[in-house]
Amino acid sequence: MRKTIFFLLLFFVTGSFAQTAGPVPIPGTKCSMVPPAGFVAGTNFTGFQHVESGSSIMVNELPAPYQTMTDGFTAEALKSRGMTLLNKEPIDFNGGKATWIQVSQPANGTTYLKQILLFGDEKQTIIVNGIYPEAAKLMAPQLKAALLSTVYNSSQSDNAEESANFSIQVAGTGFSYVKAISGTLLYSLDGKIPTERPTFLVGGSLAKVAVPDQENYAISRMKKLPGGESMTISKSRPVKIGQLNGYEIEAEGKTKDNTPALVYQVMLFTGNGYYYIMVGNASEEQEKNLELFKKMAGSFKRK
Repeated sequence: MRKTIFFLLLFFVTGSFAQTAGPVPIPGTKCSMVPPAGFVAGTNFTGFQHVESGSSIMVNELPAPYQTMTDGFTAEALKSRGMTLLNKEPIDFNGGKATWIQVSQPANGTTYLKQILLFGDEKQTIIVNGIYPEAAKLMAPQLKAALLSTVYNSSQSDNAEESANFSIQVAGTGFSYVKAISGTLLYSLDGKIPTERPTFLVGGSLAKVAVPDQENYAISRMKKLPGGESMTISKSRPVKIGQLNGYEIEAEGKTKDNTPALVYQVMLFTGNGYYYIMVGNASEEQEKNLELFKKMAGSFKRK
């Protein structure tokens, strides 16, 4: 379960691009940045976006050692995720060490370029990811300047619940908010991530997607979860929460030691190409936790 949750965390040009005047706190993180002009706060992720060009800057704080994460960015590992490593080098950053990585990745008929800054310590890694279409490559210097302007402040609040455009209620469930990764809010029974205990994740799509068949899309999305291809789906049914329609799916999966685990997923579709997704995992007290997952999912609201 612990390894599965870790992978779940990794799984959420026009105009002027001169830098803005000063650093801007990034909600849901302990980081600030000087974003390029024209970039605004991301709607479904922690960072900034430029809608017209399809470009974004995403910031993630992962509970994993910096060196371990850096070592994992190999050409082979990136290739397995559809990316090509273009460059990887150590750099001096804010008086310490960091790693600068550049990759390319095709998606939906477009080639995207990514500039990635990694820094951290033995307990956590901060990954700052600048993503832009190849057609907008002239903005690369401004994006690089923005990434390198990142400042980490341990006293800054990183509670992303306050800035998210959605909410759920966890009162009476035993679950508590832990942190956010790529705009996805993470909850667990023991207040830890990663954890062996039950978890519940809530997030939204980062871009528009074509969904001709909502049920099939929801099932295929579940199959893309870690270990998803071996899951056995027991129930799939329509659901309506608030004003949003979608599908609720129950499945049986396996932990890394082959212990049976409940996987519960709800996808809600906005009708304009976006969706919200909620995923619960539990290998203990599955019936009890299923009811808790349903209670939390049923409380979902858009702000």
